[in-house]
Amino acid sequence: MTRARQRWEHRQALTDAVTANQKAVELATLLYTAGQTDFLSLLEAQRALYTAEDALVQSSRTTATNLIALYKALGGGWESAAS
Repeated sequence: MTRARQRWEHRQALTDAVTANQKAVELATLLYTAGQTDFLSLLEAQRALYTAEDALVQSSRTTATNLIALYKALGGGWESAAS
C-alpha cells in the first residue's frame, strides 16, 4: 500500500507540474505577442510542458500496466471467449 500511495503522490506532482507548465506557456505566449520576450523563451516553455505531459502519460501507462499485472496475478476478472 505504501508503494501505491507513493505512485499516487508522484502522479499528483506530475499533474501539478503539467498545470504549472501550461500557465507558463500561456504567460510566455502573452509576453512574446506583446514583444516583451524572445521566441526562444516561448519555445523553452513549450518544451517544458511537453516534457511534463510525457512524464504524466508514462506514469499513467506504468500504473495501468502494474494494475493489470496485479489483477492477473490474483486470477480475477478474465473469462475466456469460449465460456
